[in-house]
Amino acid sequence: MKFSLRCILFACLLGCQVLLFAQGKSPPLDIGKESICFPHHYGKYKMQYGLGFYFTKLPFDWVENALQAPLVDLHLTFGLPSGFSLEGTLNTLVVSNQVTLGPRWNFIRNNFSFNLGYDLGYMIGMMNIGGFSNTAMMLIHYPNFSLGFKTKTLAFTFKAEAVFIEWEQMKTGENLMVRPGNIFDGITAGIYMEQRIFRKKILVIGIKDNYLMYYWPAWMIFPTFDRYYHIPELHLLWVL
Repeated sequence: MKFSLRCILFACLLGCQVLLFAQGKSPPLDIGKESICFPHHYGKYKMQYGLGFYFTKLPFDWVENALQAPLVDLHLTFGLPSGFSLEGTLNTLVVSNQVTLGPRWNFIRNNFSFNLGYDLGYMIGMMNIGGFSNTAMMLIHYPNFSLGFKTKTLAFTFKAEAVFIEWEQMKTGENLMVRPGNIFDGITAGIYMEQRIFRKKILVIGIKDNYLMYYWPAWMIFPTFDRYYHIPELHLLWVL
């Protein structure tokens, strides 16, 4: 609870600083076309980049403290014809890494927007403890949708997704465990605010809640009993 309150307070304070800083004279900008979370028709055959990080608070049943090192978050968007786009992400914490890639279909009307998407994720984790080489690999499906609303200077997006584990393999020393078949892992929901800082540079602040049984960054401490947990995240992303 303390971690969640600190994250919300930090995000609010940072948002206030961003709003004050952005009040200076800047050329006109359609934030809906420059944002990276807000569903929109990005330039056809053009690439957009976002780089940031996010902090996570793991359940008390797993560990007593938050992950001290943030996960690096690289986000890419590639525009396609007819309102489609292709999105990819790379998230890494050295010992836990995931790459996702998937299409989006975007619909926008006035200040409101909507998209439907699907991502396929591949996760790989590596850790050496006590002389044992521990590795994990997972194939994960993320069907998702987003709803967006924008003003002249701000864009707000709500994103929800379901999480299905297609395949999982974990190896400790010579012991190998393979878990085939689709497993419904849970759902996630996040709210993201995007604000122009200067020129076409956008800052994204997001709060996301994962309601999951298995959380891929923490593969090394997966629980041995079936139970879903709320796992909050604080996201900060800079649209390059």
